[in-house]
Amino acid sequence: MKVGLLATLFLLAAGCSVSESSSTESAEEEKKSVASEENKDTSNDSEEKNRESSSSDESMRGEETVRTYLKSELTGPDEELQQALNESNAALLDYVNEHYKSLFTEDNLETFIKKNYVMIWLPSAHNLGYELEPIDIQTEKVQDIEKDAYHFEAEVKYSKDGEADTAEVTGRINTNEQGKMTVIRFKEDGLREKLRDN
Repeated sequence: MKVGLLATLFLLAAGCSVSESSSTESAEEEKKSVASEENKDTSNDSEEKNRESSSSDESMRGEETVRTYLKSELTGPDEELQQALNESNAALLDYVNEHYKSLFTEDNLETFIKKNYVMIWLPSAHNLGYELEPIDIQTEKVQDIEKDAYHFEAEVKYSKDGEADTAEVTGRINTNEQGKMTVIRFKEDGLREKLRDN
């Protein structure tokens, strides 16, 4: 009977040991599974944040391009541009390449030059003796079926011989993924009208 009791106790102890061992293994597997799920969630969150950050960077790049273009178009003409306007087409092309090339794709720059979307107001201001200065430039990203699109409104001061007035220019500019301008549409061009009338 002692032998039987010892054998029973031995079997019980062995069974508990196996049960304890398997429950420990189950607990460890469960911890690994939870950790793995948490890593997946963290990884997915990181990927989503990277996509949002990339999209935000592209958006900022596009808006920065639009603002740079408008500031270039509505400021001056400075001495460098006046000299280029008084010299030759080659000097003017050098000026355009230096100040505008980074804003357009290579294919589009020539097209925008031919369509007079580069230096729209500055040659007229130069010929008429006016100085242009942007007072306020507002840009707002809008949904468009094309790439990123930005509506803009600019108030511009034009002055000559101590007299000044303002005009408004509005429109929309589209950019691509690299923040380069692809389309320019003007809605209101009060500056051109006012320069032409004076």
